[in-house]
Amino acid sequence: VDILPDDAKKWQYVESVIRDICNRFSFNEIRTPMFEHTEVFQRGVGDTTDIVQKEMYTFNDRGGRSITLRPEGTAGVVRAFVQNKLFGSPIQPVKLFYFAEMFRYERPQQGRMRQLHQFGVEVLGSADPAVDAEVISLAMTCYKELGLKNIKLVINSLGDTESRKNHRENLIHHFTPHIEEFCDDCKSRLQQNPLRILDCKTDRDHPAMETAPSILEFLNEDSRAYFEQVKKYLDLMEIPYIVDETLVRGLDYYNHTAFEIMSDGEGFGAITTLTGGGRYNGLAKELGGQDSPGIGLGMGLER
Repeated sequence: VDILPDDAKKWQYVESVIRDICNRFSFNEIRTPMFEHTEVFQRGVGDTTDIVQKEMYTFNDRGGRSITLRPEGTAGVVRAFVQNKLFGSPIQPVKLFYFAEMFRYERPQQGRMRQLHQFGVEVLGSADPAVDAEVISLAMTCYKELGLKNIKLVINSLGDTESRKNHRENLIHHFTPHIEEFCDDCKSRLQQNPLRILDCKTDRDHPAMETAPSILEFLNEDSRAYFEQVKKYLDLMEIPYIVDETLVRGLDYYNHTAFEIMSDGEGFGAITTLTGGGRYNGLAKELGGQDSPGIGLGMGLER
């Protein structure tokens, strides 16, 4: 979509408000390439995700290397963090923000484009639940200062590796007897990543969805304590939230806090999510770096 001069002024205004907020929160800008080696997204977003399986613009360059136009921001930023050894920076955690164009091969719809603009933040190097609350607070501040009224914050915990493993086994056990009634995507997700079944738009009204075991039942003591701390910080900042135990995120490496900010304002159509994010503690290691915990969010600017 072309952004003509009158609209460009609105874009500049929105970007300037967000930049000012990032400066106040002590986030620094990072700019990564528009395309990466395809493997960065396969490993960084996850082979079982819709983004990797259906939505990426991938092609071979003249040297026969597979490259992909970035479909999201986190994987490239974490790759840059690892490659440039930002984990050695004297100031920790490393707090980054970016404005970037993303490319997704999906059906264009209200507020969703094949070339879209995203504002994102990533914080790497801290496993403190206060950082989770800070990232959420930054996003809520953006909407507040831009004048959005009808927004709500929805949060969930996906737990640590042990909690997720127990939940995963129970999800497989729960969905296996009904899986023939689900779509082809869900059939392949059952063994690959059953958590993604809960995010299915096609089968969301299936009765087995309502009775699926909740991750919150499987949180071990550490994960439960972590989630309680995040909620406590949000309470201290007087940020209202709703806990939704069915909320999952699209990346395979999310753990602990997951969140979305939604709007029921007019003009957003059926898809009400404005911002999504969460914690991804295993991602830096997955991309070849040392184990640096991280959390981030992506905000679609068209929306």
